[in-house]
Amino acid sequence: MTLFSKIISTFSISISLLGLSACTLIDKPVDVVKPFEIEQYIGTWYEIARLDHSFERNMSNVTAQYNPQGDKLVVINRGYKQDKQRWDQATGKAYFINGANQGLLKVSFFGPFYGAYQIHDIV
Repeated sequence: MTLFSKIISTFSISISLLGLSACTLIDKPVDVVKPFEIEQYIGTWYEIARLDHSFERNMSNVTAQYNPQGDKLVVINRGYKQDKQRWDQATGKAYFINGANQGLLKVSFFGPFYGAYQIHDIV
């Protein structure tokens, strides 16, 4: 590999990582639950509506379970895949961004890649 191709490769990887890290940034302030009390949030939540995402397509009976574990929340999303006639689940982890007293977290189901997660209301 030539020096030029190494530089191009390093530059490409750096730009890609910078772009992926931007996934957790919030461009506008949003109102999130504050003060947030984790005791109200832990447990199993049942889906009543969703924006369509490819990883949840053809799923029914979708739940999200939140359990505290040290400084993070363990998240288990589960649903029944209609087209494959089987249950599927993904386990992730969520961390508070600005402290545990507000509903603003970053969540990851895929290794080092995080997305912003905002809690707007708890009924």
